[in-house]
Amino acid sequence: MNKVIRTFVFVSFVAFQSHALSLQTVFENQKKSTFPDTCEMQMRTTVTLPNMAPQVVNMTLLTAGESKSVTTIKSSVMQIKMVQNNGRMKMTDLKTGNVLPAQNMPTQNPAEVNKQMGSPEDYNSPVAEGSLWKILPKDSSKPTLYYSPKKKRVVKMSVEINGTNSVSEFEYCDNSCALPGTLKKATIKTNTLQGDESHVVVEVLNAKQRHVLPKKIFSVE
Repeated sequence: MNKVIRTFVFVSFVAFQSHALSLQTVFENQKKSTFPDTCEMQMRTTVTLPNMAPQVVNMTLLTAGESKSVTTIKSSVMQIKMVQNNGRMKMTDLKTGNVLPAQNMPTQNPAEVNKQMGSPEDYNSPVAEGSLWKILPKDSSKPTLYYSPKKKRVVKMSVEINGTNSVSEFEYCDNSCALPGTLKKATIKTNTLQGDESHVVVEVLNAKQRHVLPKKIFSVE
């Protein structure tokens, strides 16, 4: 009987190993969710803080590679346009037309979640957890990833920052989108030190690839 049990365990282990998920597969599939270098996007971010009304920020982003972008941000408290060109930046108040002081730093695209995940070398082998694969980082500064074999994407990510826990859940576009497989929605929930919870929801309302863009769009003069 013991021999039969040992044989069963061995066969089960071999079967599991044959279906194990590789980190390379996870990151290769996740790369497919990356937006094109030259892209036009419309996004809406809703921020809900404890005991405060939700704040909505609408943003349009036009990129030409990593070094050139035009970002327009509109909310109830500000309306600005930021033009970035090879490390230089021009920021304009759209209400007054005044040029504002700006630091020469790259603007961040809240829809580019892949950059937060690092690389396969940063993680241990995936472990099955329910219908997902849980992927623990080697360094606690990196997030824990939850990968869906059905959707072939990372659908959840958790990380601890300064003693608070932040959990992000991701939804991706289907074939009805102009860019199938790219991020559609990210919901970030963060526990505060006081025990409250803040919510940030980033929605990609529209995204499409662009090819030829006039140089004057990215002028910072």
